[in-house]
Amino acid sequence: MTKLLSLVTLCVLISSCSSGVAFFLEKSESFPYEQIITDGQIEDLGFNKNQFCSNSEGGCISYFFAPPITSKKLGYSIEVDSGNRTSQVELAVQRGALANTYSGTIVLLHGFRVSKEFMINSALYFRFLGYEVVVPDLLGHGESGGTKKYGVGDSAVVSNLIDDLISKQTISGEKLYLLGSSMGALTAARVSSNREDIRGLILQAPMPQFDTAVYNYSRANHRLVGNLISEEQIRKGALLALENANIQLEDTRIEPLLVASDTPVLLFSSPADLVSPYDNFKALNDHTIKVIALADRNHASMAVIGQTEHQILQSWLVP
Repeated sequence: MTKLLSLVTLCVLISSCSSGVAFFLEKSESFPYEQIITDGQIEDLGFNKNQFCSNSEGGCISYFFAPPITSKKLGYSIEVDSGNRTSQVELAVQRGALANTYSGTIVLLHGFRVSKEFMINSALYFRFLGYEVVVPDLLGHGESGGTKKYGVGDSAVVSNLIDDLISKQTISGEKLYLLGSSMGALTAARVSSNREDIRGLILQAPMPQFDTAVYNYSRANHRLVGNLISEEQIRKGALLALENANIQLEDTRIEPLLVASDTPVLLFSSPADLVSPYDNFKALNDHTIKVIALADRNHASMAVIGQTEHQILQSWLVP
């Protein structure tokens, strides 16, 4: 809250709330994860941290890699607070009850102002199914370098990372899936649109067009700021942040990418999500895009795989 009040003060000092919003978007750091999981716990779970530098894109990103796990069961119960709402996400899976034996690779991509550590539970789930996982920090997030690229500029670096891992035989490159949460969903869709080896996209509460996402987020999570700064100034600030990053607003729309692609898409959304509501995506449901409504899930909780998603994923994933 202190940082958000500072944003209001910044607006006054520079006589332009849109510039203050842009500055906040560009300079805000990723949320701390230590209260969720420690570095030692992550290491004990078998996640190995590495760094990849893309010569063509001029940026280095940090990422986790981990192989499948063979434990007999996996379970968690997590409370996620977001936007004055608390969502409970539960999972209980027995190996003997799995519908199929799975293999391949899942690349998990996080959302705005979080980091790879926030994707650990979902990564564990896919490791339990039989997948190896790659979990990068997007540019300007977590331990990755560079400046924020809002899901657009990240796609080239992520694609280069995949190529590098395949060339080094760290991953096989077969049965390759991308999972994207919020802003990471846009990155996943853009990566897929430029590759022919993506088997499917799993999207969790995809980010709406960037200016709408910023406005929705401010209203859902920080009503004080949302009330003190007008919608027009918030949207202008989002546009200014994109302009400073040499990104066009149109490039932050995920719907055209999904409609134009033949890659199967499994899209999870929730009517209770005030940032990326179900109504935004329900019309996309067709033979290649399967849109699933999850009840009573706030935006942040959508990044965690729950029991409902597990039941659907078992039949959607290719054994």
